[in-house]
Amino acid sequence: MRRVGKVDLSLYKGPRDEKDLTMSELRSKIKEIRRRNASRYWYVPEALFLQVATDDLIRQVLVEAPPYQRDEIVQRISQQGKKIFGILVVLGLEARVSNFIEANELQDEKLPFRHDVLTGDIRLSEDEAGDFHERQWEFAAPTFFHGTLHRNLADNLVMPFVKDEEIGHGSFGQVYEVTLDPDHQGEDTLFPRVFARKEFKLDRNPSASRSVVSHRRELKNLAILSRLNHPNIVALLGSYTYNGKHNLLFEMATDGNLAGLLSAPRSVPYASDEVFVIALARLFSAIEQVHEYTEHKIDLSMIGCHHDLRPRNILVTGPNFILADFGLSTFKSPAENSATPFKPTTDDYLAPECEDWENMFHAGTVHRSSDIWSFGCIIAEVATYMALGCSGVGAFREARRYKIRGFELYSFHQGTGPSAAVEDWLTKLQDSSIPTCLLLVLIAWKLLQMDQSKRPNASEVTLLLRRAALCAVAITVQNLFSRIRATADSIDLYLEAVKFESWRYAVGIMNVEDAVQPRSAQSRTMSQFDAILDGLFALRRELESRTSTDRTQRVTMSQLLRLNNDLYLFLGRADRQVFHEYFNLTVAERDDEIFQPSESTEMGLILDEEIRMRATIRHINKLLDSGSVSNSDEMRVELSHVLLGQRFGQHHIAQFTGPDQKSRSVWVEWRGYGRHGTDEEVQVQLYRRTARLAELLSQEKPPSLRTLDCCGFFHDPTRVAFGLLFDIPSASASSDSFEPVSLFDIIKASADRLSRSPDLDDKFDLATLLATSLLELHTVGWFHKGLTSSNIVFFSEKGTQKHSIREPFLVGFNHSRSDEHNTFTTGLTDSSSKDYQHPWYIKERFGYRHEFDYYSLGIVLMEIGFWQPLNQLVNSSKYQNMSYEQRRQSLLTNRVPLLKQCMGREFYKAVKWCIEADTGTSEAQESRDKAVLLTFQEQVVSRLRARFVENAE
Repeated sequence: MRRVGKVDLSLYKGPRDEKDLTMSELRSKIKEIRRRNASRYWYVPEALFLQVATDDLIRQVLVEAPPYQRDEIVQRISQQGKKIFGILVVLGLEARVSNFIEANELQDEKLPFRHDVLTGDIRLSEDEAGDFHERQWEFAAPTFFHGTLHRNLADNLVMPFVKDEEIGHGSFGQVYEVTLDPDHQGEDTLFPRVFARKEFKLDRNPSASRSVVSHRRELKNLAILSRLNHPNIVALLGSYTYNGKHNLLFEMATDGNLAGLLSAPRSVPYASDEVFVIALARLFSAIEQVHEYTEHKIDLSMIGCHHDLRPRNILVTGPNFILADFGLSTFKSPAENSATPFKPTTDDYLAPECEDWENMFHAGTVHRSSDIWSFGCIIAEVATYMALGCSGVGAFREARRYKIRGFELYSFHQGTGPSAAVEDWLTKLQDSSIPTCLLLVLIAWKLLQMDQSKRPNASEVTLLLRRAALCAVAITVQNLFSRIRATADSIDLYLEAVKFESWRYAVGIMNVEDAVQPRSAQSRTMSQFDAILDGLFALRRELESRTSTDRTQRVTMSQLLRLNNDLYLFLGRADRQVFHEYFNLTVAERDDEIFQPSESTEMGLILDEEIRMRATIRHINKLLDSGSVSNSDEMRVELSHVLLGQRFGQHHIAQFTGPDQKSRSVWVEWRGYGRHGTDEEVQVQLYRRTARLAELLSQEKPPSLRTLDCCGFFHDPTRVAFGLLFDIPSASASSDSFEPVSLFDIIKASADRLSRSPDLDDKFDLATLLATSLLELHTVGWFHKGLTSSNIVFFSEKGTQKHSIREPFLVGFNHSRSDEHNTFTTGLTDSSSKDYQHPWYIKERFGYRHEFDYYSLGIVLMEIGFWQPLNQLVNSSKYQNMSYEQRRQSLLTNRVPLLKQCMGREFYKAVKWCIEADTGTSEAQESRDKAVLLTFQEQVVSRLRARFVENAE
């Protein structure tokens, strides 16, 4: 009696009827579950077979074996060789299972067996081996698993594909839609039932086959990209070689490719234009990952290029575009140049540098920028589809028809020159009233640059497309706000609408043109693209529900507040500052409705305290201008209560005895009327303005408005002037406890001593604080009119000789007035201060406007940048003999450009903008103009703040 281990193999001699019946039952069940695949070959679905070949049934087949032996045999078959046992049962050779056990070959993963193994190690007869070898293919149908890199499959295997139909073809092979028998793999398998199979052509000389090379390259590229797990890069499911042909398996695109989408009427997922822009933005983030490949887990960085971007290679699944076909793609070390010899292919979307049309289409050298061109072509076609539908896409292609050397081409260029047809087409599309179409056309212009060095890089294109997508959705949200406010406006709804508008402004998507301007500083914000989109969609749904339901306004307002706040949280620190400045400027325009500190808004929402401060100041300013406030003596104090002390330039330090009979140090500024002494009307106006200014500057103000708090005014006939009193920060009752110093004095004292000059960060911080303070002053409706480095003051304890230049205060309001264009005005009389005033104002002497304060700020910023007072920067007889306009031009030509070397390009641009100070001539610009303030905020405040915020972080 032969034994293998403890297994008694003699049990297979002399079968009984009961065993035969059970064996027949198992054989019948196996035959019943057999199926034919798409090629009409029989196979046994594995999962179904495993359900049939249960341990109990196998145990019944082995009924003659003693119990202790039966359990061990059943266990070995169940764990290792159910398929092999099933083949033997079908052939009536179940007794030969002992041969497999004895040869240690009862292992299903070894299927299929070679004929010589069956007759050799396993010791089957020639006939038995022949029958087993023929039948085993039905049971050996391969299973598929995610992550399989490559498998070589036996040519006679029967594929468990119930559908295997060609759906496309290319230069190197065909693409098939494959449906895997759902009963072939278990429920826990991750492999999809429907997938795509890319089969590469078989050449006669496999070693030199272009398809073999393409397969290897694409397999390698996909293996690299699979580590990214990017949702917009086609997922490689597996790879195998079968019947001498290489196959790649991919997730199946449910809706074909972009070429098919653009050639048919619109489908439901793409009924809205914004879906296209969002899909393109997400798709290009995948291209960016190819261009700048980074895998942190294995510390791998490479530069890549797709080399074959076209609509046919962009798969469509619902509202998503998937990047596919990496057969021509390349990856290199970051140390290498991205230049790659062009691999000849036929394509309408090739960049002009790919081929030399004048030299028999000789292949050129391409960079990653060739992908940018190709994507620009795709964007142009998508924009055409939005505006004109699939017929428009066909007409666009026909318009590009171009003949050269007997060839008929449809490229987006004409060799070394641009395509006039494409330029004309995009120009016409640019007139479209569809915002999303215009967005894409403007981006296409940027990408379709003949000079590849002028095309944006991948990260810049990603930012452009993401902002374009956000702009497209934000426009619909803004329209909903407008619709709702047209029927049921309220302060609360107005504030939420302004908050959303401020968010759009901060992100740079107020309009289509702004949305396609590069803003690289927003890369962190835009990296949260999908989350921001979700927030916009949630806000839009909330507004839509407000128009279609009867929910209470309180609930809706609360939800709008939360959703707006969620969007705000996505802003970076610098963008949040921009948000607040835009919000402040806009809300200030409705100060008549929200100025009262005690006022409660309709839904009980609490306004930001600083907003109320600005609105109150603005409102009081309007009342004073209109004469609605008649008590001009409210803040007037008696001259006897003011004891003048130390002189500080044109100002004084004094001791002021207040109503509480306590004395404290104050700052005094003078508003003289000597040259108008006999003009009673002028005196009255100056008196009223002084009273108004005192009232205005006494209001509680935001910390960013760096002005002293006014505590009253008085009249001194001996000086022929009015005095404004200001509290000094942290001043004690004694005037000897503090020491004021001006910016001019600090710069002058340390200009020639490098060790006492502030560092670059301190200069930027000071410049930012001054620019922000001036913006705040203009926001509440007031001009400074006397901004010089002498009117920027710092306070510190006497004797310490330490002055923090991060704590400046604007003084010198003795010439200030509101921004009402018809207000009486006086100018600076100090000749040394005139170099801080715009030449146009010095010449005309009337019509003060925002730009004149900006000019003054520009001169101060220039002093800070060079850390030299103006009189030293321009100390030459030639300069002094110039007119004020010639001096301005000289500064712009000879001095301002040098700021780039010591302060950087952004500081230089801010100063240049201020000193250029476009004044214009329209009357509208003489009044408070929101557009002017926003431009100042963008061109100056934001530029300076970029460094300021960086330091703070």
